[in-house]
Amino acid sequence: MRRMSLIEEGDVKKINMAHLCIVGSHAVNGVARIHSEIIKDTVFKDFYEVDPKKFQNKTNGITPRRWLVMCNPGLAEVIAEVRLFLFIQSS
Repeated sequence: MRRMSLIEEGDVKKINMAHLCIVGSHAVNGVARIHSEIIKDTVFKDFYEVDPKKFQNKTNGITPRRWLVMCNPGLAEVIAEVRLFLFIQSS
């Protein structure tokens, strides 16, 4: 129970915000499958053992190509042109 406490014991008592978030949330989500596994296997293992259905894995769905188009459309266009050129050259 000490490992899951919302209050960190010590000279000065502090709220463990990560634990408070887990207790107060309906779901805990990793940002990638490997992150979700680390959370379940090590970081918040005790919480996972108490309520495994609370721990989920959902990615945000962003791809590097989509991210590049959104943040730097000029560079994305240059890359697309080079890829097209290389494709034509290899055909």
